[in-house]
Amino acid sequence: MELTLRLSDPASGAAWRVWPVPDDIPPGSVRETGAYVFELSGQDVGEAQLLVDGSRLEALRGTRTCARWRWSPGFQAGETEFELRLPDGRTRRARIVTDADTRKLTRDDFDAMVRDILEDTFALFSLSPFRRAVSRGAGGPVPPIARLEFLRTRIGELEQVVARIRRAPRRRLRAEEAVLPWHKARHATGTEIVRSFRSGRVLRENHQPPRLPVQLRGHLPELIRVRRRTDTFDLPEHREMAACLRSWRDWLRAVSGRLSAASLPGSDGAAWAARLQALALRVERMRQEEPFAALPDAPATLTITSLFRNDPTYRDFHRLWRDMNLGIASVFGDFLAMPLSRTFELYELWCYLRLARAVADRWGVEGDGVSSLFGVDGAGLTIASSSLVLSAGGGWRLAFQPRYAEFWTRGDGRGSYSRPMTPDIALWRQVDGVPTPLVVLDAKYRVDQGLADALTSTHTYRDAIVDTKGGVVNSAVAEAYLLTPHQPAAGGQFETLPMPDRLFAPDYHRAFRFGALTLRPGMQAIEVAASLDAIASGLES
Repeated sequence: MELTLRLSDPASGAAWRVWPVPDDIPPGSVRETGAYVFELSGQDVGEAQLLVDGSRLEALRGTRTCARWRWSPGFQAGETEFELRLPDGRTRRARIVTDADTRKLTRDDFDAMVRDILEDTFALFSLSPFRRAVSRGAGGPVPPIARLEFLRTRIGELEQVVARIRRAPRRRLRAEEAVLPWHKARHATGTEIVRSFRSGRVLRENHQPPRLPVQLRGHLPELIRVRRRTDTFDLPEHREMAACLRSWRDWLRAVSGRLSAASLPGSDGAAWAARLQALALRVERMRQEEPFAALPDAPATLTITSLFRNDPTYRDFHRLWRDMNLGIASVFGDFLAMPLSRTFELYELWCYLRLARAVADRWGVEGDGVSSLFGVDGAGLTIASSSLVLSAGGGWRLAFQPRYAEFWTRGDGRGSYSRPMTPDIALWRQVDGVPTPLVVLDAKYRVDQGLADALTSTHTYRDAIVDTKGGVVNSAVAEAYLLTPHQPAAGGQFETLPMPDRLFAPDYHRAFRFGALTLRPGMQAIEVAASLDAIASGLES
């Protein structure tokens, strides 16, 4: 009996083959927070194991010819890789794309968050005392998974843009001069014949009666210089685009080679080495097609010209060029070492860097206030993974994952009265050396009713973090909010709104200094600044 792995949805009754030849699963069929069942049919499969992200799935009761496992994606979306371990020692892999909640669009959001983190990193890095350039080579550590996921989706979009360019490429007319014998220059103009008298041998006509025009007086150049106009793809923009494609191909090949050399067969590193080699081949195919084939060399950078500004398709290529350069830059950090399916972990740092950039834009940076965010070594720019503090003008402080231990163990008297607390983000001011109460922000990549489950930690931070200066125990938290991509329904009085929309109502915030704020990938800088205003309003004097 042939081994077959299927995925079924008990709620709808639908089922799809996952391995060996996968079915096309309709978009939206497999969703985060859903509950699904894998079923492996074949001979002697009762002892098989199925793993996702290195963890074994819960096995259900099966038989020798049928093994079953329960799977719930949780709050994860994107491409998830499964490892099937058969009783005879063989290993097989399968991939499933899990769709996100309809209001989260997680695959696009993951790309947006990686792009924003890299852009915000460079923007904040420019305010730091470091003056070392961030390299873009393939040397140094192997790029982490998040950047490779980001590059893979960019190349898919790049193929679509290049296909649109190929259907209607820009051309330019080019004048070329050809030197032809007199008997082949049948379409030469009078001006071209007269100009050809200036050089070369001149022939005299002996034929009677004369065939040449009277104006030539029986003379004709032996060689006639004819100007021809031809259209060509050889534009400066095409040269630069071809050079960029060649540069990306070389980068992908180099990283693939390093991954292959450093990884064991069957490991995640070996799988990514093969993926990168396939991506490099796709980029090379684009480079070998018109209008990029057989063009002279040029720098692998794009110069802003009217073509990139005014043509929508070429403008899309320029946008992807920026994304690709962000993806191959030597920026490292623990936050990047995660697959697309761990988007919710990336969301926490994304929220912090978005707010950090807004803080720096609004109040400026105090001294070397961003130095703690970065480290620079031979590998490139590294972003710290925890306990970051941005020092801004006016005494403002924005911290990522600050740790508040028991207050009696801390010299400043500010901490927890139960167990150590580590909120995602904290905002406060230093006024004459004395910190104001905190605004605690808990980043949760959830929507709808999932937000209700997240409220517990926000309540805990608000109640358990205290300030004991002066011998009196007071709450150290002025306000506490969830940060979420959830988009609430139209506003109104919070008493009339259902959960979780009431958490977003401004009158709810004013009444309880508690609630939720929307921070969603794709938001403009002005929208992030408005969220910062709402967060900081209670601390401004």
